[in-house]
Amino acid sequence: MSGNRNFLCTVVFIDIVEFSKKPVAEQMRIKDQLNHLLAGALREVPVKDRIILDTGDGAAVSFLGDPEDGLFLGLALRDALAAGNTLQLRTGINLGPVRLVKDINNQPNIIGDGINVAQRVMGFAAVNQVLASRSYHEVIAALSAEHAQLFTFEGARTDKHVREHEIYALGTAPAPQRAPREKAAHAAAFEKLGSTASTARTGVMRRPLLATALAVALILGTAIALRLTLRAPADMPAEMTENYAPRAKRTTPDPDVKSAAVKTKPEAKTETPPATKSVRKTETRAPTTEPAANATTGTVRLNVLPWGEVYIDERKYGVAPPLRDVALKPGSHRIEIRNPGFASYVQLVDVKAGEEIRIRHQFR
Repeated sequence: MSGNRNFLCTVVFIDIVEFSKKPVAEQMRIKDQLNHLLAGALREVPVKDRIILDTGDGAAVSFLGDPEDGLFLGLALRDALAAGNTLQLRTGINLGPVRLVKDINNQPNIIGDGINVAQRVMGFAAVNQVLASRSYHEVIAALSAEHAQLFTFEGARTDKHVREHEIYALGTAPAPQRAPREKAAHAAAFEKLGSTASTARTGVMRRPLLATALAVALILGTAIALRLTLRAPADMPAEMTENYAPRAKRTTPDPDVKSAAVKTKPEAKTETPPATKSVRKTETRAPTTEPAANATTGTVRLNVLPWGEVYIDERKYGVAPPLRDVALKPGSHRIEIRNPGFASYVQLVDVKAGEEIRIRHQFR
């Protein structure tokens, strides 16, 4: 297929425990049971927003729209198994880059690191346990405190390829209320891919419209994540900073407070300067309106597409997005941005107090 594009996709990888050891008749019964369970759990997700792949001993469900779709599928599986369903499943959820392609039957399919990591995370799960990768957890946890409380950190695990994964287990907390659905940004591209698969026309399919799940994450999660984690830019008007995380409060100097400070300052000195000299100093001193942190640190502003893990001086700071601004002490710093599907990006910066350095990188 011509013009394949990368997407950020939520993948739920489901494995039936010891499926290959069962008789064929039992395998067919179990697969019908799993299909029925998935059909009920995915009833509210439009067909254009998902791709279901039969993996033989389970299924991989890919959501190209709302990242919450993966969460509610995991919750549905958790609740069904807890209610006495005889299925024995292991489930892994991941958010990562994939490519939308057509398989040998000319049907929509996905390939890439997003689905590979989902399978690795699933491999760490116990029977009837739902695990999530760190990249997926950070997006879901940014939606609300209620979403964050659904998961507990299980630690780091190393797969057979000696790749380390930080995993989170879906707990027993009640499912949060689901927000009303909105049309996914990728819908036109996915509809075009599906229509070409069902027609008899030949030729190369048109290039899908740009539609990454990053746009969906920005709509659904990043706005809240920015409010929780980012600082307002230094040049933003004071009335707009209320949408950002608590920071040193930007205020307009109160004339009365300033006057009082001028009066009390000479009392702290051992010698009283001449009146004219005191007035001259008062007139030349400008009130300080910037936060104290800006006077001693610099800011590195990150713009990473589609996403990357940020390491500064070998210390991990988080995943961008949602991570955007990082305050650093003046001096030289080594910034490395990692994405498992691409070569790492490294940049050395010289941070100065009160200054901002912008780093923009797109993994291709």
